[in-house]
This record gives sequence, structure tokens and C-alpha cells, in this order.
Amino acid sequence: MKANLRIASALAAAAAAAVVASPSDARAAGHANGFGEKGQLIISADRLVPVFNYASSSVTRTENGIELTRSRSGTGLSLLLGRSLAQAEDLGVVPVNVHTLPRVAFDVTIIPQLTLGAALAFGFGLGGTNENENLQGTTRTTQSSDAPTATAIGLAPRVGYIIPLGDVFAFWPRVGFGFYSVSASTEQQQGNATTTIRLTDTLFSLDLDPQFAIVPLEHFFIHVGPVLNVPISGSRSVSTTTGATTTRRSDDASVLNIGLSAGIGGWLNVF
Repeated sequence: MKANLRIASALAAAAAAAVVASPSDARAAGHANGFGEKGQLIISADRLVPVFNYASSSVTRTENGIELTRSRSGTGLSLLLGRSLAQAEDLGVVPVNVHTLPRVAFDVTIIPQLTLGAALAFGFGLGGTNENENLQGTTRTTQSSDAPTATAIGLAPRVGYIIPLGDVFAFWPRVGFGFYSVSASTEQQQGNATTTIRLTDTLFSLDLDPQFAIVPLEHFFIHVGPVLNVPISGSRSVSTTTGATTTRRSDDASVLNIGLSAGIGGWLNVF
């Protein structure tokens, strides 16, 4: 975790340096079809295409003074939209990678090139039914469970700086903090007993999002660039109900995400 924060701090410093760059130097590089002028309301659909990403998720549970950690890491490549929430193996073992969810963002250029805004993420999974049937001799037993239904929401305030690089190109580094909440529930049926499991993941992250924008015409752009989401803190609450008995516990949770994503956007001149 400390190594992740050191990497994030270095990248944040680079982003901050870009934010305080001289406006005259930025204008000298080009105008990017007017992208970044004062008084623009920029509306964008971010992370529509998670071109590439690496994620590492973990849940740490402490029992009798012993830490038990379940983790998963891997890479992904996509040419379409972001990750589905209907992933039972992720919800039940480690947190969903909320950083690949598509999101809508609103930013305002309060002065030339400087932007303040936030991104909003929302997703849900409709669940389903899993059924296992066992046959031993003439005895047939069936065990069924509902695939998790899940809802995820996220809010990521951010600050950025638009640097024109020519007539149709710009560099838009952004840095901020993200808050995400994922709630999921599933039911398992075995014999006459029904067990309901409810999970709630709460995640905080440092978000670094330097994007390159292609502005082919005024009021419209396509952006692509790397993203880095470094976990700051996180928790998972779990409640298990069987009949009239409910047990609860709280675990630590984290999601580290590194990737390359793309999206689209446009702007209106509001003042």
C-alpha cells in the first residue's frame, strides 16, 4: 500500500505541475478548437472503452488475531463497454473493480484551462439463478442459489488543466478522490434452509486521470489516456441470515486499478 501511495504521489506531483503551467505557454502551443477557454461546461462520458487494465482486489479478515487475505489480480482488454456487475465470483470473494464502470462527468473551466468537476458512476446487476443437481444412486438432491444482485454508485470530485497541443489536440491531466459503494445480496437454498448473504463494500481512492483529447471540431472531443486508482481505505460489511439467526462481520477491502481507457465529450459556453 505504501509503495502504491508513493507512485501516486509522484504522478500527482506531475499532474499538479501541469495544472500550474503558464497559461501563456499553453496558448502558444495552439488552440485545440477552443477547448479549455473560460466559461465552458464540459460534459463527458468517461471510461466507455476500458482498452486495457490491470486490477488487484483483496479482502482481509481478522480471526483470533490472524489475518486472512483473499485476493485476485489480472489484466483485461476490451473494445466495447465497461465491466458488468453481474460477476458472482467477484462479489462473493473480492470487491468488484468499480474503476472500470462507465461514468458521466461534469467539469467547468472557472478560468482559462483550469477545470473543476466531478464524475458520477452507477451500475447494477440483475442477478439470476444457479442450480447444482447431484445424483447418487437413485437419490437426487438439488442445491440452488441466486446469483448476486448488485448496485454500485461512485462520486469522484477532481481538478484538471487543459493544455492545447495544436489545432485539434490537447492534454487534460486530472487528479481527484473517489468514493464508491457497492451493495450486493444473494440467497442460497439447501434443503429447507435459506441463507441470505448481504455485502456492502465502501472504497476510497486517489484517482489520477491524464487524458489526451482529440478535438476535430468545436464543442466535441474524443479522449484517451491512462488511469490510476490507488486505494486509500476500504471496508466490507457482511451479514449472513439463516432463519431467525443473523451474524455480522467487517473486513478490510481494497482495489488497485491501472489502465488505459477512452471516452467522448463536448462542451457548452455558459459564461
